Amino acid sequence: MAEDTELKRGLTLPMAIFIIVGLVIGSSIWVSPAAYLSRTGPAIFLAYILAVVPAIFVAYCCAYIGSALPVGGGSYMVSSRLTGKFLGFISVWMIILGVCAALASMAALFSVFIAELFLIPEGSRLLFVLVLSTLILVGFYLLNILHVEISGLVEIIIVLVGDILVMIIFIVAAAPHFNTGNFVPLFPLGITPILFATLIFFYSYTGFTMIIDVAGEVKNPKKNIPRAILVSIILLTILYAIQALMVAGIHPWRDEVGTVTEIILLSGILPPALLIFITILIAVAIASTIHPIFLAYSRDFLMAGRDEFFPRKFAKLHSKFKTPVPGLTLLLIVSLIFLFTFIPLLGPEYGIATTSVLLSAVTAVTVLLLQVPLCIAAMRIPKKYPALHENSGFKPNIKTLKIMAILGAVSSIIFVLFLFADPDAGLIISLIVFPYLGIGVILYLIRKRTLKNRGIDMNEIVKSWPKQITFDEEVPSKVERLAHKKSD
Repeated sequence: MAEDTELKRGLTLPMAIFIIVGLVIGSSIWVSPAAYLSRTGPAIFLAYILAVVPAIFVAYCCAYIGSALPVGGGSYMVSSRLTGKFLGFISVWMIILGVCAALASMAALFSVFIAELFLIPEGSRLLFVLVLSTLILVGFYLLNILHVEISGLVEIIIVLVGDILVMIIFIVAAAPHFNTGNFVPLFPLGITPILFATLIFFYSYTGFTMIIDVAGEVKNPKKNIPRAILVSIILLTILYAIQALMVAGIHPWRDEVGTVTEIILLSGILPPALLIFITILIAVAIASTIHPIFLAYSRDFLMAGRDEFFPRKFAKLHSKFKTPVPGLTLLLIVSLIFLFTFIPLLGPEYGIATTSVLLSAVTAVTVLLLQVPLCIAAMRIPKKYPALHENSGFKPNIKTLKIMAILGAVSSIIFVLFLFADPDAGLIISLIVFPYLGIGVILYLIRKRTLKNRGIDMNEIVKSWPKQITFDEEVPSKVERLAHKKSD
């Protein structure tokens, strides 16, 4: 049996950046700027700039955690060691729900784009979506079994081609048709709609936490994880804001549309042949989200298996590729269950695309809930593990860290509540997330008793860390730190 120390540090800084970008950018950037243009007015691009502010709070904490505790399965490890065994178990349990809902949702959206591209008849579309979604999920599952360097390289290619290239093509094509007159007045409906859109667009920035789940495989993580997060935030904000700016520049805000592709068709900025190419690239962009989800979150099951919070079989790595196959397999199986349950059940009533969006609400609430213990954990590191804080590559001021962590936790809770403003999303969340959470509590109590009967104390388990986390370096005294500052 191979354990976490055999995870290979094969992810370079560019790979880490593109893994974050690939996960964070989803299909919403091709829907939201167009759908909300008539509700906000031409200043919609400002909403994307403002929306990054609450995301920065969580990203700041993740940069610190990833630098101080660069270990595989970071969401589980950090939660269990710094917020307690219960939240550690529940975090992994909730990852199953949120991640598998995301995988099913993204695979279905990818298949819908392809179905529309090839004009699949409505009567055959459901079967087509189910078959193609299964193939895409199995394909990325097999890809993630390979060496992590291969997965990282593939993600760079997918993000460059599927996410960034398609946005650049749109921006360049839109530039000659940009009408500054569309921005007069800039706030025709007032500032309130912009602030409301800011709340909606915040979800376009969720996903930065996943970098701490692959921290055990990032080269020079103490420096590269904070750098990757910083570059990703800047890149994403620029891409989002410019895309929204171009949407407002080529389409009058009073004319309602549903997607950016509709605007491209109406404006005639691209020839028909290139439209097909753009549609394919958008589908690739959606698929680029599936790959890093498999890559990142399978590591949490590895670490939970090592601790025996989950069955020990999850602690196994592939003998050749050193990848967590049991965790990957769990994600594949549960995502297929989601796919074959919710798409046929809700698809005929809501439509396949809308059903996928409703599933993404389950993912959103799960990700937001998982951010809370991570922010709490970030506050506790300096006091509980001062050596790790002192040796961190990114060592923020403790007071600043506390402020950012509190803001990150509070904003996450607020955005969870905000999801219930949508009746359909609120219903799906209530019927799925809360009962699932209740089952998790029961399973935790059963697992705790099972381990106790075997003479295993969960409290003792969460006191240990993997071998790559060392506490050997002596923390300098206050006098030594003052002397060091004076000499500088």
